[in-house]
Formats: sequence, structure tokens, C-alpha cells
Amino acid sequence: MFGRERKRRRRLEAAFGRKPDIYYAGGDMENIRAWSDYHRAREDGYSVDDVTWNDLDMDRVFRRIDPGLSTPGEQVLYDTLRHPALTEEEYGRRARLIAFMERESTKRLEIQVILDKLGRTRRSDLCTAFAPEPRGRGRLCVYAVLSAAQVVSLALGALGVVNIMAAVVIFSCNAVIREMALRRIRREFDTLNYSVAEVFALRRVQKLALPAVDRELEEAYKALERLRFVLRTGGVSGMAGGDVGDMIASALLLDLITFEYLKNRLWTHQQDLMAVIDGLGRLDTAIAAASWRKSMDHYAVPELTFGADTLHVRGMVHPLLENAVPNDLELDSSMLLTGSNASGKSTYLRTALVNALLAQSLCTAAAEVWRGGTFYLYSSMALRDDLLAGESYYVTEIKSIRRILAAADRERPLLCVVDEVLRGTNTAERVAASSVILEALFASGAKCLAATHDLELCGLLAGKCGLYHFSETVGQDSMVFDYKLREGPARSRNAIRLLGMMGFDPVLVAEAEARARGFLETGRWK
Repeated sequence: MFGRERKRRRRLEAAFGRKPDIYYAGGDMENIRAWSDYHRAREDGYSVDDVTWNDLDMDRVFRRIDPGLSTPGEQVLYDTLRHPALTEEEYGRRARLIAFMERESTKRLEIQVILDKLGRTRRSDLCTAFAPEPRGRGRLCVYAVLSAAQVVSLALGALGVVNIMAAVVIFSCNAVIREMALRRIRREFDTLNYSVAEVFALRRVQKLALPAVDRELEEAYKALERLRFVLRTGGVSGMAGGDVGDMIASALLLDLITFEYLKNRLWTHQQDLMAVIDGLGRLDTAIAAASWRKSMDHYAVPELTFGADTLHVRGMVHPLLENAVPNDLELDSSMLLTGSNASGKSTYLRTALVNALLAQSLCTAAAEVWRGGTFYLYSSMALRDDLLAGESYYVTEIKSIRRILAAADRERPLLCVVDEVLRGTNTAERVAASSVILEALFASGAKCLAATHDLELCGLLAGKCGLYHFSETVGQDSMVFDYKLREGPARSRNAIRLLGMMGFDPVLVAEAEARARGFLETGRWK
């Protein structure tokens, strides 16, 4: 036993600060997000919407950070990423726990051991697991009556008052009822036992008596007091077998009675159970953030000013990219990015927004310096035709941008990124509509980072936003990008030249270049 405990501790110590290597089966992410979906459906406050989450590929970012110690940890980490801190109080609560996990390695390990023993199960939706059924309490009464009948029949049989066969018949009925019930509720058994294990895990954390942790878990500890009946009852064993204990359980239906009792009690204490899950999840999330920090080449602890709407960032990189080129972000006003294909515009937009999200949610940015305000975060980037709704790409674009304009009416500053505004329509209408939409975003007070291939927008929006670009170095047979942000609009185009590099007929390429040059010189197509 002691050898196994030492191995566990060595494994946890070795894994801390390393890139996680956790297996995710199909459907696991849906189960992990169930906790967040449940709460977001019942609240009116801000959370990162699905469009932005998918644009930023946040499932992959989550997996890069998640150490996979426990189910509460995974669910609350996901929910934390969907809910960037919007108040100084909430941000401070998160930051203090992360700093504790970084600073107190020995005490952190004790908490890791508790969470690792709890483990994870991705099959159960703990938010709705104990919802009462129409026959929920009725089953408890039936099981209790059958159990009492077994006891009475055995007692009367022993006294010779009734034939012992009556006790055998009742035993057989109870055994059949138990077996059928266990088949029906096997998954619920596992969910209930895991819920009980969570209560015991938080109790073990409380016994560590860590003042820095206890201050942050006051609400969870209050809920724990109201769940003392769980600590007294413990879990439920529903394993079928041929031993004496199983025979007693079959005769008296003890596991079914305990299951129904705990299930009904836990439903009435659902909010307390959720507070316990939240408390454990906050600890696990702080450990995940601290480990993620250690695994990076460099990171910044953000200096946030709540209510401000500027950003001053140095050495920003995307947290999923290896050997990424760092860039700065001076966001005093909105920005319009131009540049040739594959030059880095979209990556820069994602890098800025994902770091803004991580800064507010996990108090960490993949940058050398992150200083500025806090924002509602929105994007319109990786859109697709909605075939099921019968909507074109252009209609999907319009709806995506409209939701940003609607959100920009709020009092808190909004930061958004828009990649290739209205690419789903013709050039003339795209440039005209894009300029008007971007002007509306700028006027709303939102800080917008927009990327475009339409250089005409630079002239239309000059003076209303900062103009920046990415460029490339062109050789005879190659094109090299340095992925560095530069001031001013782009001056080069590479789409036609790429045709030649990819093996298209030189005559075709030359004709395309001549037509493009003629349009740029005369404003007319020939």
C-alpha cells in the first residue's frame, strides 16, 4: 500500500509542469461541457458563445491545459474558460489559488493525491443525475416493506410460527427484484457513488487545514456541513456475487434502500452537492493552470484594470503553436490588418483573442507582458454554410457580425476579431458593406481587430482605426513569411504569384498578372 502511494506521488510530481497526455474518447468533450451547459442555460450573465469558442479552437486549448485528475477539475476548468472573470473579486479568487499551487508544492501535492484518488468519470451528468422520478420515493417504501417482510418471516420461521418456506419465497422474490433493479440503475449507482466520493474528497481537503485554501472554499465547506448524512452513510455497493454479504443484500435489499435514500436526499441537497463539485473543481483548475504555466517557455501574469478598454502586450504567441513568432499588440483603438495569403493575419487575430480569454479566465497569458482592460470577447472567423438551416455563407456571416454589434451595446468594453468581413459576396458590395459595418463597430466603442484582403478598406477607414500588415519576401521559386506585424497597409499581393509556384502554366499566370495590373492602373477590367 505504501509502495503504491509513493508511486502515485512520484507520478504526480513528474507530470506537473509537463504537457498533458490525456486520452479523450468520442463524446468525452460533450460530457465535460455538460456542467457548463447546465449553468449557462440558467444564468443571464456573459459567457463565451459557441461561435467564439469554435473559432478559437478552445477544445484543443482545453486539452492542452487539462491534467485530467478528476471529473470536477475537468468540468470546472472547461466552465472557467467559458467564463472569463469580469470582476476584480472573482479574478483575485482565481489568481490566489493558482499562486498558492505554484508556491506551495508540498501542500499542492497533498491536494493532487486526493483529487487523483477521486479520479474521473466522463459518463455521468451530475447536474441532473438525481432528478426525482414519479416512483422515486415509492420505490424506497416498497424496498423497505420487502426488507421488513424478510426480517419478520425469518423471525417467525425461527420461532416455528410459520413455515420457513415463506422466508425462502420472500428471499427469492427480493433477489429477483434486486437483480432487475441493479440492471436498470447500474449507471446511476456509479454516479451516486462518485458523488459520495466527491463529498469525502472535499472533507479530506478540509482536514488538511490550509488557510489559503480554506478562505477560498468557504461556501463549499458550508455545503459540506449540510451533507453530513453522506459522510455517515457512505456509498452503495451493488456488486452481485455469491458471498455472504451479497446474500444478505439480496435478502434485505440494503443496497437498493441505501441507493434510493441517498438519491432522494442528494436531490434535495443538489445545490450543496454542486458547491462541493465547484470547490473541488476550483482546486483542480488552479493546479492545471499552475502546471500549464510551468510547461510554457514563458508566460505573463496579467496586470488587469477592470473597466479599462486598452491592451498593451509584448511578446504574444499562440499557446498551441511550437516555435511561434512573438508579436506585440498596442490596442488603444481598433485595428485593420492587411497582408497576402498565409502571411499570418488569421493567426494573429486568434492569438490576440485566445490570450485575452486566458488572461481573464486563468490569470495567465502566453506573452512576456500583458497589461490592460477586461472585455466581453467575440469573434467572427471560421464560418460555414448552414446546410440544415438552408442558409448561405453570406447569411451566416451577417448573423455572426450582427450578434457582435448587438453585444457592443453593453456597458463593459468589448473586444472582437473579424476575419475577412463579408467574404461571401461580390467585391463592390463587400467593400461598401464591410466599411460601414466596421465603422459601426468602431463607433460602438468596441475594440475590433479585423483582417481583410480588400486594400480599398484601408483608404475608406484611414483615421478611424490603426492600419497594420504582414508581408513576405519573394524569391524566384519561393515565398518566405516572417510573421511579424508591421505598421501601415500592405503593399504586396501574392495570390497570382502562388499560381506559378504551384505549377500552373506560365502563360496563364502572366495573363492573370496583366489583367490585375490593368485593373489597378485604370480601375476597369479588360
